[in-house]
Amino acid sequence: MQQAQRLILGLVCIGGDTLITILNSQKQPIAILEDYFNDEISEQINGEYLLKFSVYLVDDKSQYIQVGNIAEVEGQWFNIVKHRRTRAEDGSVIIAVECEQVAYDLLFTVFEGGFIHTGEPWTLLGRALQGTGFSIGGVAFSNYISVDLKEGVTVRAVLLEIAAQTGGELEFDKYTVNLLARRGYDRGRQFRLGKNIKGIVKDVNGQSGEVLTAYEVDVLELNTLPEFEGLEDFELGDTVQIIDEELGINEQQRIIEYTYSPKRRINSKVVIANYIDGIQDAIYRIQTTTVGKDKWMYGVKIGPDDGIVIERYDKLARSIWNADEFRMQKGNGSGSYTDSLYFDPINQQYEFTGVVRAGQFIGGSIQIGDNFSVDSNGIMRAVGAEFEGDITASNIYGGYIEGAEIEGGMITGTTIRTSYSGSRIELNSSGFTSRDSSGRARVVLANNSESGMTGFAFKNSFETTIGQVYEYESDLHIIAQNELFFRAYGVTRFQGIVDFSGATVIMP
Repeated sequence: MQQAQRLILGLVCIGGDTLITILNSQKQPIAILEDYFNDEISEQINGEYLLKFSVYLVDDKSQYIQVGNIAEVEGQWFNIVKHRRTRAEDGSVIIAVECEQVAYDLLFTVFEGGFIHTGEPWTLLGRALQGTGFSIGGVAFSNYISVDLKEGVTVRAVLLEIAAQTGGELEFDKYTVNLLARRGYDRGRQFRLGKNIKGIVKDVNGQSGEVLTAYEVDVLELNTLPEFEGLEDFELGDTVQIIDEELGINEQQRIIEYTYSPKRRINSKVVIANYIDGIQDAIYRIQTTTVGKDKWMYGVKIGPDDGIVIERYDKLARSIWNADEFRMQKGNGSGSYTDSLYFDPINQQYEFTGVVRAGQFIGGSIQIGDNFSVDSNGIMRAVGAEFEGDITASNIYGGYIEGAEIEGGMITGTTIRTSYSGSRIELNSSGFTSRDSSGRARVVLANNSESGMTGFAFKNSFETTIGQVYEYESDLHIIAQNELFFRAYGVTRFQGIVDFSGATVIMP
């Protein structure tokens, strides 16, 4: 620490160059870099704020260039987020360093349940920054706004949304956040070819449906020259006049991005445009489209236990994907879920709840509960079925068949009847039966294989046999239990031998 303090006193004014001070995590200076190169600070309105520089690996100061330390330059603090060491052909080692302004820390504080609030910008900023170590500076707005960002949103995203809702512009000063009506001023400055413009690129983009024009200008900072000091200065957000007679450019627009060397601010670069990317900040895009382990991001969480979990914001639906299973679940809105669809590829179990629609099912068998199945041979078993239209079959087997019309080559079953109850005709393995409206058998056509008889039996309403017509040993018998009455309204003829020898004949 004493060595670092001596370096500060001895080097802070060398050659008038700006120095870079390395701070540890406690914000204490531990090294000062004066021989750095390839340096630039680049800041966008409501966007990135970066510092880049390179140094040679020549002394013990290089050990302090570590992720987690802070680089201080021009009174601003930048987190060291990346460094690369490269050996050149001459054997020297170059360390290229990339830093983000400390507001980069706000990417790692996340509102898991989202940030949905209404209030004045000052109040919402305070709620967003609470517990982050950042404080509020100036706020140029007092109107009420509403911020509605779903789960897994970062503090940085909330700040950008507040800026978008108010139309304001953010300014970060170490750990202080300002929300300004605008950055910069209209100082009446001109960027003119032949004066301070070294190079210019005009970029016209209509991909969004709106024509956006921007200029990338390599500019000579005349303000660094003694004769122009205080006359040609400009900063991020300023409105400037850009003039290039040969390209036909004469427009007044704002500086939305400013890149310069902090060591010698002479040759700089600005982006001048009539629009601001704002919430499209590249770092913000990366952060909000990348899901961290076990972190929610727009309903998606990736973790070692469940794999990929996708959950609706209202907890009415959730999906779980991993190598062992796939589930789509229905929720009750309070965090309780039941499976609507479940795949277990290891055990080859696939379960559905609800309606399944498909153009074609192909598989070995179908089993639905205990009462319906179709095996791999196409044989279906069910306790009941309803059909509309035609049923065509070579053979129909069953205990009970009912329909207005049945057509087929063969119908085989235990019983065939014209009605389930009431007057009907039944055909079963015992024979043919005609029943009355009370279901009593009145006419029976049957075959008695034991006695060698086949014929009709006629019954009364008590199902008592009153007459029979049957074949027995090649003879036809007609038997009446009571009176047998023959009546003809024409001639009654007998042919063959009529034998009345065993009968009593009564003549009138």
